[in-house]
Amino acid sequence: MRRRYLIDGQTHDVVVTRSIHGGFSIVRDGRRIDARAEGLPDGRQRFHIDGQEHAVWVACSEKSAFLHSNLSGAIEIETVDAAGGAGQARTGASDTLVAPMPGTVIAVQVCEGDMVNAGQPLMVIESMKLETTLFAPREARIQAVHFGVGATFGLKAILLTLADA
Repeated sequence: MRRRYLIDGQTHDVVVTRSIHGGFSIVRDGRRIDARAEGLPDGRQRFHIDGQEHAVWVACSEKSAFLHSNLSGAIEIETVDAAGGAGQARTGASDTLVAPMPGTVIAVQVCEGDMVNAGQPLMVIESMKLETTLFAPREARIQAVHFGVGATFGLKAILLTLADA
C-alpha cells in the first residue's frame, strides 16, 4: 500500500507490504527495509529493522503515530495522504514546534527573540516518565514560547513558534 507520510518534517512516499514471515517490507525513498514488531510486557514495542532491535513507546492519534526511544527521542509520523495521491503537509509545519505527545515542560533553553540554529536544543518535555529534548528544525528566531517550566500541555499543542532568521 502506497502512502505519503510527514516524518520529522519531511514528506516521504512509502510502500508497505506484508512479508511471508509475518513482518513487513517497507520501501522509502528507493530503499527497502525489512521490519517486524512485537509487544513488550512494559507496553513498549520492539521493532526489528534490518537486523537491529529498537524498543520504543508508541502513541497513536487519528492521523499520527509518535515513537519515543531513549536513544532518538520522539519522532512523529503523520499521514499526509492516506490514498497516496498528491497531498500537502499541514500548513506552517516548519514555523511551529508541536508537542509529539501530552506532557509537562521540564526545561526551556530559549527566550522570545533568540536566534537558534538547526539542531539546537530548545525545550525538554516529560511524558510517561520519559524526557525528550526538542530541537530546532531549522535556523530561525524564536517568535513565541507558549509553555513555561512546569506547564502541562496536550497532544499537538504548539509549544514554540519560529520566525525566519
